[in-house]
Amino acid sequence: MRLLPLIAALLLATPLAAQRVPEWRTAPEADVLLRAFAYEPSTIRLRAGQPVRLRFVNNGRATMSFSAPAFFRAARIRPRDAAALRGGAIRLAPGERITVALVPAAGRYRVRSANVAHRLLGMSALILVE
Repeated sequence: MRLLPLIAALLLATPLAAQRVPEWRTAPEADVLLRAFAYEPSTIRLRAGQPVRLRFVNNGRATMSFSAPAFFRAARIRPRDAAALRGGAIRLAPGERITVALVPAAGRYRVRSANVAHRLLGMSALILVE
């Protein structure tokens, strides 16, 4: 009889997010456009703990990257999308599109291009997760 309260206490101690698998198919989409020396939008606003599908589109003529290691490290990423991330960055060839589904963690995160020349020309953004 004493085992039942112990089991109930353990279940309540487990975070709710860890008990539930996000419904990726119904998650809202947000577009992030990579173009010559800029990201659009320059401030990406997301809701903490809510699944979202970020669709990255390279609208430029060169390979571009979206580097946000702290953001991707803190987020819960859909397992099949994890392969698109290398070192906390996504690299896209000209015209390429990649969708990454994730559950963001609250915070402010910097985004920069992995290319130093692009970065010096202003290719940066901010992710606000509230």
